[in-house]
Amino acid sequence: MRYFSFFMFIFALLSACSDNSGSPVNDEPEKNIVPIKGFVFVDAHGQSTFLGTDVSGARQSDMPQMESFFTYDFYIGEHEVTCGEYNALRKDAAAKCEGLYGDKSPITNVTFYDAVLYANAKSKQDLLDTVYTYTSASFDASGSCDNLTGLVFHENVKGYRLPTEAEWVYVASQGWNPEKGWNSINSEYKFHDVGTSPANEIGVYDMAGNVLEWVNDWLTYFKKEPVTNFVGGADEGSLGERVVKGGSYRNEPSVTNLYSRGDVYTVISSTKGDYLGFRLALGAIPNPTWLDENGSVKESVVKSQVAIFEMKRITGTFESKLVFRNDLASNLSFIDFGSGVISVVEIDDTQKAYHPDVSPDGKRVAYSTGVEGMNGPSSVYVRNLDAKGSDLVKLEVENAAIPRWTLLENGDTAIVYVSSAANNKDDATFATMSTWKVPFNNGKFGKPQKLFDGAYHGGVSLTKQIAVSGARLLRARVAPRGKTVFNGIDTVWYGGEQACNVSLANDGSDRTVFLDFGGKTGAEFVGQSYRTHERLLVADVKGNLIQSVAAPKGYTFDHTEWVLGGTNYVVATLANASGAHEKIVLINLSDNSVKTLVEGEELWHPCLWHSKNNYSSEELDTDSAGVYYLSSAYYSALELRVKMQRFWEERDSITAVALGSSRTMFALHDKSIKSHHMLNMAYSAGQMTGMSYLFIHYVLNHLKNLKVLVLEMSPDFLWYDGFSTWINVIYNKVPGFKYDENHEFWVNGLPEHFVDAVKVTPRPETALQHPYTLEDFLLPDNSWGFPVFLKDSTDSPKNSPVFEENYLYFKYVIKVARTLGIKVVVTVYPQHPGYAETGSFGVYGPKRSYAMDIIDSVKAMDVILFDENKFGAHDYTDEMAYNVDHLSTLGAKQFTRRLDSLLSELKLDK
Repeated sequence: MRYFSFFMFIFALLSACSDNSGSPVNDEPEKNIVPIKGFVFVDAHGQSTFLGTDVSGARQSDMPQMESFFTYDFYIGEHEVTCGEYNALRKDAAAKCEGLYGDKSPITNVTFYDAVLYANAKSKQDLLDTVYTYTSASFDASGSCDNLTGLVFHENVKGYRLPTEAEWVYVASQGWNPEKGWNSINSEYKFHDVGTSPANEIGVYDMAGNVLEWVNDWLTYFKKEPVTNFVGGADEGSLGERVVKGGSYRNEPSVTNLYSRGDVYTVISSTKGDYLGFRLALGAIPNPTWLDENGSVKESVVKSQVAIFEMKRITGTFESKLVFRNDLASNLSFIDFGSGVISVVEIDDTQKAYHPDVSPDGKRVAYSTGVEGMNGPSSVYVRNLDAKGSDLVKLEVENAAIPRWTLLENGDTAIVYVSSAANNKDDATFATMSTWKVPFNNGKFGKPQKLFDGAYHGGVSLTKQIAVSGARLLRARVAPRGKTVFNGIDTVWYGGEQACNVSLANDGSDRTVFLDFGGKTGAEFVGQSYRTHERLLVADVKGNLIQSVAAPKGYTFDHTEWVLGGTNYVVATLANASGAHEKIVLINLSDNSVKTLVEGEELWHPCLWHSKNNYSSEELDTDSAGVYYLSSAYYSALELRVKMQRFWEERDSITAVALGSSRTMFALHDKSIKSHHMLNMAYSAGQMTGMSYLFIHYVLNHLKNLKVLVLEMSPDFLWYDGFSTWINVIYNKVPGFKYDENHEFWVNGLPEHFVDAVKVTPRPETALQHPYTLEDFLLPDNSWGFPVFLKDSTDSPKNSPVFEENYLYFKYVIKVARTLGIKVVVTVYPQHPGYAETGSFGVYGPKRSYAMDIIDSVKAMDVILFDENKFGAHDYTDEMAYNVDHLSTLGAKQFTRRLDSLLSELKLDK
């Protein structure tokens, strides 16, 4: 049996009030039930179900209990999708059918994306609209889908889809009885054909057993107040975790419940398992409730349609951020593409926030409370571009609007703003306005300096030759020959016709983009008439039109801005025929293409920033170099990505390295080791295939001062194969390791800026499945809990080819290290002492007699055995544990201190 070793993150419980709470009005419409073969009609309108739990000791991601009401009915599959049904519609990804009747066994080893593609295929087969849209798909070697770029769930479409968690729980609660499902007691640890255990009260099978099931929801916090038509998280958030429900053939009935939302390991969209399948639902969901990852209701949901690598190809760097105003929520929102996850973060605030502009370093955002073309008071603020919008600072002047960052000659940053963003049509009124510059450094504003009369909020050029303004007229302040814009002359371009949304390029070309009202000048240039804002116009430094781009059919442009960073792109919003700003798009002036970035209800004033750090060269491809983590990989890749950056940065000074699984990662705090400069390279599910790969290709090639290797021995992990713990979950999911491999692991030296490139590759700071930081990898003090078994201890035979291969890897690493004079310390980590009263070594087995034989064989090798488990006879107290097989911060302190004492006493080989 294969298991994917990644561990659940324990959420910090937050709750929020909502105007969306309370039960709905029960004005139930007349039923129109159409029988659908293989599906059960669910009469849910006016009903409710409870999600989560308030049970003490439950995972915090399962808490608190939340009531969810329904204002609609739906259909649900009477059983899990079978292998035969799946193969009939996904011929290119056909799976081997197992079980007594073959085709009737549940389909397993399918990703969330596979389930989505099957749902779409069934919708097409039945002549229904597809519920899911996406821009591109990628597949692994087995034909399974491992990514759907730009995936969007359209909840208002009536087609086949995965059930929501609320729908699943409501149906499952109609006669919930895990004792009657296929479970670890009666299943012989294998799934059975669908419908062979008793159905529940409404005729639905296998919800409390057989295989775990995908549902449609992104995992997010619950809230205490009731909600209506709950559909899960608004997006992947910082975790990127999906919800799975029910029990499987390997779970005990006593621990199979309605409220659990995950597996033993982290579940993301590309997860697969031989105990994980799905069933379908059918029906549109009216007025859905989405929650953000803090458990707050999202009044306006924004859905991204661009992938990280798409943005990387556009901007040339992973460091890019899109900021915009969510007008329905009256807040700024942003996407940090460099984080490695596509999550829309909303800065919850009561302030008005218009015209955001990102600082040159990408860390702050400036904005104004006044909007272009409107008279009245306005203030300029700067805050950090993070989820809290921290370190808010106000520019203390009487009036300030539409800020734009600029760099001073000494490298400091400043903000150019205007005293008013009102209508600029009247010459006399415009002359009373002015343009200003104020330094901003170390989180503080300096002293404002007036630049010139006139409110040129469209920008002041880097060449100091021109400044522009919009909102009724397209005005320009143009420098005389041999002078600068400070001595410029105000002029009106575009024949005095109406223009707005003016933005001056920041790449030195002094081009201006703007929108017009279908004027004569624009129509003559284009060669045909058009509607207001239907064309994006580009003017040169003299005000002459040089380019035009048409809006997509049915839309008009608004809020046009050059992309910050010097590219040939413009970002804008698209308004539909009713004037709603539904999309933010990227306009490529090189080919006049228009690409949707995000869509929502009212999205205003986009600003797209990217760093100018582009280290690509003939010698270094930054699409691959140092990219050791992507959101499509399991989150253990994120841990290793952090370790790899430290590896390259500290390679010349490291004298000791540790390799292992999460047991090593959480127990050994390398920064507390005094006797050596140690790097703990362990990561979740670190098994011998991955450990030996890192040792042979990285450690030996680059750690020239290495004296000590700390190598984990977890007997249970010797029965886990390298495909499910290294090759298919990290190595094949990210390009960085293969890129290094294709360059012979840089044995002849790193190319210029390689380490710089590694530093800016995706690394989401909060995408953690346990409550620890990426700086220390320490877990909070908790307890051992209860000894549990996630694998039958007898399912680990000594003659297993996987065991034999892993053991050979283990001995090979030790032999190579000792041949080179490197001391090897083999560590065994504490587990729940209660396993001493069982026949199992630990949570994943194997038999205790097997584990004893393995550890005895290690003693005979040329190593130092550091056994802190002692088959349960250890002194790691309850508060030193985080769970059954991981130490907490207190336990790590004891383990690290003892190991450091051992290392300090070692007599190192010469």
